[in-house]
Amino acid sequence: MELDISEQDPEEMDLTDVVLEYDELVSAISILEKRREELRTHILNALMEKDIDVLRIGNVELRRQKVEWKLWQVNRLKSYLKKRELWNIVESVDRRTLSKLIEKGILTEEELKGTYDVETRYSLHVGRV
Repeated sequence: MELDISEQDPEEMDLTDVVLEYDELVSAISILEKRREELRTHILNALMEKDIDVLRIGNVELRRQKVEWKLWQVNRLKSYLKKRELWNIVESVDRRTLSKLIEKGILTEEELKGTYDVETRYSLHVGRV
């Protein structure tokens, strides 16, 4: 894939050229993101098969990190938070808001059990060594 990226200030370019370059970039990003996801999936599968969390190839280091992802059950959670008069703070199932309420001690993991399922996910971090 070859991109024609102008280094010219968009303000100095013809609007047609700006729109065409923008379209080309959006398309390229979509293709790159799809390819990145394919490679990421392959790498994570290989790391899982080999049961390793760190892989170094040359000066590239990949780290697999396990994350427990809560899949909130909205109906159960909403009714519980309404009883505690906390639903107006959350208003929708927002992981960050819920995490903050747990961190501050307003809610506990124990009392929220049964309002979510846990899914194990892996993130992949790339660095240079």
